[in-house]
Amino acid sequence: MAGPSWSEGYVVDLDYTHGYFRELSPAQLRYVALLGGVEAPSAGTEFAYFELGCGNGFSTALHAAANPQGRFCGVDFNPTHIRNAQKLAQDAGIENVRFLEKSFAELLQEELEEADFIALHGVWSWVGAEQRQQLLEFMRRKLKPGGMVYLSYNCLPGLAQVAPLQRLLNDHASLGAGDRVEKVRRSMEFALRLQQAGARFFAASPLATARLADMGRHDPHYLAHEYHNANWSPFYHADVARELAQAKLAFAGSASLIDNFEQFALKPEMAKIVAEISERAMAETIKDFARNQTFRRDVYTRGAPKVPPPQLEATLAHMRFALIRPRSACRLQSTTPAGEVTLRPETYAPVLDALARAPMTFEELARSPECAKLERVRLRQAVFGMTALGNVLPALPAAGEDARRERTERFNRAILRAPVTSVIDTILASPVLGAGLHVNLIDRLFLAAPRDEAKAIAAARAAIAASGFKLRKGSQTLDSASEIDAHVKERARFFFADFLPFLRSLRAAD
Repeated sequence: MAGPSWSEGYVVDLDYTHGYFRELSPAQLRYVALLGGVEAPSAGTEFAYFELGCGNGFSTALHAAANPQGRFCGVDFNPTHIRNAQKLAQDAGIENVRFLEKSFAELLQEELEEADFIALHGVWSWVGAEQRQQLLEFMRRKLKPGGMVYLSYNCLPGLAQVAPLQRLLNDHASLGAGDRVEKVRRSMEFALRLQQAGARFFAASPLATARLADMGRHDPHYLAHEYHNANWSPFYHADVARELAQAKLAFAGSASLIDNFEQFALKPEMAKIVAEISERAMAETIKDFARNQTFRRDVYTRGAPKVPPPQLEATLAHMRFALIRPRSACRLQSTTPAGEVTLRPETYAPVLDALARAPMTFEELARSPECAKLERVRLRQAVFGMTALGNVLPALPAAGEDARRERTERFNRAILRAPVTSVIDTILASPVLGAGLHVNLIDRLFLAAPRDEAKAIAAARAAIAASGFKLRKGSQTLDSASEIDAHVKERARFFFADFLPFLRSLRAAD
């Protein structure tokens, strides 16, 4: 029996997971514009933000709570998603967000204000050609000159091997009876039987084989939405860029910050080849071949002018930065697409040491005692390098932080009041970042306990025992009570010495 006509080939009989995507935050999008040398909507003024295909609205709601100067609108055609989003906004007391239950065709009929930001996470790959044209038309009509678009999508050539697997899973799931979760599991079991029986496709497609193995670690709800839609299309960047040009949009950079730095994103021999390509869309596509890229997080602007170097310097000087992890957890070594990277402590550590005291603007960093010996060019290199490796993120201006904190505290209280139903991370809002912070299960239990290490350990152990959740440490599942007890105690030492002070510095905990 065919599904409901309004689904347009999309999975609607399962609730989507409540994911959070920091790349959609206005602060991070403005930083991408700075890295790309183009003008971005100001951080100090009001703005309008639309998230299209917002799912359960968690990212939209959190960003609205942390950015009260913005007017946020989340759009999804699944009524269950919109009801969940509206309830979250109501429970958290978020007044500057609304959620619309609309298809993209219906959205074009609405009288809506013009947008400074439009965000679409993954949607482009999960809808058909007709819906993509509707999205383009919405951008063409509603994005202000100088506005920004975030568009993430499954991409080629990295998913070339996975496309046949997706087709196999989707077609097999359509056979037989059962609910969606049962069909998802049955299709995976069938694909595994094919592999184990020696189907040559899997021997010739190592990435598809790895994806199939990885699926067993994911929530079936996520797998249904990711792999079991009638419309599932990976794209070459060059093709997406040409389509978005119809809405007068030009590529500005990547919301995956490391991809904006070729010394981390490409091996030197690959960088030389890419440098020979003068056409931007083709150069980006060649980068995807170099990395066998499977997913892109592209940022586009509409008519945003290139900013002269003196103005870029002035913008950078006033941009604020903050650590995104405790100082003790920051790393100067990392495995990147360019290979193993080790950064010089004398250049990069001073930035981390200064930001460990407090979030600072670039100008404040330049005046800090920790960074006093760094020339301005080296300081810029250090700040950019730390954002690329995920130690530092752009933050919102200090002005207005108290007002933002009042709203993020309401949001965080609502999140922490909700029952703990899984081991997945909790996301708290930070008025400093204007974005979310990941908090693991044990840390969440500590946040709900008294600020006493012994009492917090006892409360966490009792909650874990009552829940039946399986804890993991790295790749190891902790089965015995002694293993769990040792892990909780070890995490408690880190939480009270490092993580709680870090949360307080970002004003995400008391």
